[in-house]
Amino acid sequence: MRHRIAVLAVITLLLATGASMANPGGEGDADRDFTCGGSCHGDPALSSPSDGTISIFVDPLAFSGTATAVHVTASGMSLSGNRLLGVFLLGSANGNDDHPEDHGWGILQDPNGGTRNYVEVVVPPSGSVTLTWVMLAPEQPGIQTLLAEIHHGSTPNSNNWAYSSLTRGYVVDVQPVPENLPGFAFDWSPETRVTGDASPTEIRTRNTTSVSVQWMLEGEWVPHDAEVTGEGDQWHAMLPATIGETRIQYQVTTSNGDFSIVQPWLTVATEPAAFDGEIWGARMQSLALGTTRHGVPALAAGQTFPVGGPPRD
Repeated sequence: MRHRIAVLAVITLLLATGASMANPGGEGDADRDFTCGGSCHGDPALSSPSDGTISIFVDPLAFSGTATAVHVTASGMSLSGNRLLGVFLLGSANGNDDHPEDHGWGILQDPNGGTRNYVEVVVPPSGSVTLTWVMLAPEQPGIQTLLAEIHHGSTPNSNNWAYSSLTRGYVVDVQPVPENLPGFAFDWSPETRVTGDASPTEIRTRNTTSVSVQWMLEGEWVPHDAEVTGEGDQWHAMLPATIGETRIQYQVTTSNGDFSIVQPWLTVATEPAAFDGEIWGARMQSLALGTTRHGVPALAAGQTFPVGGPPRD
């Protein structure tokens, strides 16, 4: 009985403190509603207002199903030592069904190269950061609203509170797409390449007879022309391989006899090359054979072990 009471007391303490406290290490990019489910930086009702400013820049007019860029700028936050900032792009602030996709939007690419509405970034020493989501406007015309929210810690922060701020709603008038307007295919999204991969980047379009692509390294000002081949709404652009933390941005122009549309800038999303488990298994087996005389058993023939990815902060 005494043991059961002790367990219940511990659980009660965890529930009482966990909901209002920030998670200093972050939770990683994800799809999240406004309240975060209490899982990332605490319930907004229990957190404190951020001292930062946050704003959205988006074209107030978009055509249904076409790509548009949504820029979110946050600045002036008192951050924790790791300078980590969580940023939400939302279609409402109701507490559920807040994801832009719940309101007809499609996320073509988030600021980190994925397709999430919540991302985490490290704010540079300047104290300001601008993040860009490339979105596909809802196929159903009408008035839409987009909001952004930030979550972060602070130093000092004796209570380990989360700090948050929410923008006002930014209105976008989604209008019917003009007939024969060239653009990306509705079901296309930028592919993720392995570091060092220089294979062609596939681009799928609609109502398009020609495609041109320009690219540049992050931080460059002058773009380069990429070689593009293909036809029939399926194209391949030759972009350089990414090495290390190098980021490549590219911009697609879709054209036909009636229109020429310059699409928003995209990022070549990359991931580390996978290790060959069989090779590493063989190496470990060789090491094990050399240590069996010291009481360390060898791996069985053909036995391998899983190799994980890079550690997360």
